[in-house]
Amino acid sequence: MFENLRKDYVSLDLNSETNRKIWPRRSFWRWWNQLSRFQRSIVYLLVLAVCLACIYFLPGIQTSQSSHISNKLGELNLDDNIPPIIMLTKSHENDVNVKPVKEPLKADKSFIEKPVAQEEVVLTDDNNINQQVGIPPRGAVKFSALVGLFLLPPRIMLLYCLNSSLPSGPGNERQQAVVNAFKHAWKGYKKYAWGHDHLKPISGSYNNWFSLGLTIVDALDTVYIMGLNEEFTDAREWVDKSLHFEVNKDVNLFEVTIRVLGSLLSIYHLTSDKMFLDKAVDLGDRLLPCFDSDSGVPYSDVNLATRKAHAPKWSPDSSTSEVTTIQLEFRDLSRCTGDPKYEDSVSKVSLHVHALDKTDGLVPIFINANTGNFRSYSTITMGARGDSYYEYLLKQWIQTGRTID
Repeated sequence: MFENLRKDYVSLDLNSETNRKIWPRRSFWRWWNQLSRFQRSIVYLLVLAVCLACIYFLPGIQTSQSSHISNKLGELNLDDNIPPIIMLTKSHENDVNVKPVKEPLKADKSFIEKPVAQEEVVLTDDNNINQQVGIPPRGAVKFSALVGLFLLPPRIMLLYCLNSSLPSGPGNERQQAVVNAFKHAWKGYKKYAWGHDHLKPISGSYNNWFSLGLTIVDALDTVYIMGLNEEFTDAREWVDKSLHFEVNKDVNLFEVTIRVLGSLLSIYHLTSDKMFLDKAVDLGDRLLPCFDSDSGVPYSDVNLATRKAHAPKWSPDSSTSEVTTIQLEFRDLSRCTGDPKYEDSVSKVSLHVHALDKTDGLVPIFINANTGNFRSYSTITMGARGDSYYEYLLKQWIQTGRTID
């Protein structure tokens, strides 16, 4: 029956040493789970022993290296008056790739020449400084007694004036790079938007927010500090002849104060040029109607030509941060002119806000100029419209010689 069956192929089995058994791959986590509890405990102990050894031996190695470095420095016998970092640089200048300090770049003709250095004034502690300028001891005078009376120059400005000299332009490559970037931006502004508030660099046109030449006025102190004589001369001439505040346009009290009034006062302190102070007085007088509200809290907007102030068109309230961060400029204007009316106005605002009820010392971001109260449903935040209130509490305290607690 099976005799007729035959195979059409031949099979042959060969044993080869190369046919090794291939072990299946297992993940580490699977391998770890297959270990017994005792085996895992041994692994834990080994890892812990290695960590303890590292903690024990590493501090000893660092101490040994420090002692070795100290011994090497002691063998150098260098001058004791040279700081250690200088000693290390001098003794290893052949081993370390130390680049020599380049000489300051020589200022070109556009930079203001540096005057003869003044004799250094040695200042003692804060109490002695306060006594020299007539500032009473801390806490000796109450806030209300200082309103309109504290007209001494700012303490920080006094210290600056005693030790400062005129700017002499960039002194190294990094400063030169910053000056070059500024001159590039200034050249574009002068070509396409001179006398206007802002330059639109893509279209090559300009934008007027308040029509007060904001870019020029805001950059006055920067140009002067950089020592750019030509640019400063152009800017001063424009302010003298073209900056007028008979602008029949509503402007924001806060923005104009920090951008225009603050800039005019800053450059006045740097140059003692009375023209800048006269411009600041003119602007300050036009901003004062903002404080003619029932509560003394200023309105946010004012027309510089008509001198009529009002709440913003989008809300009946003013921003808390705006009405509590203009005190520095108005107080400084009183100190520069001797007229207390500017400081009186802003100090009353600070007193009023200080007396209002707060939530753990935090203030809402909106306050009504007529009622003098915070908006009941207003947000409390450390962000926009509220952040500057806390920032300027410290700045005002410093500006007043740290006397108004």
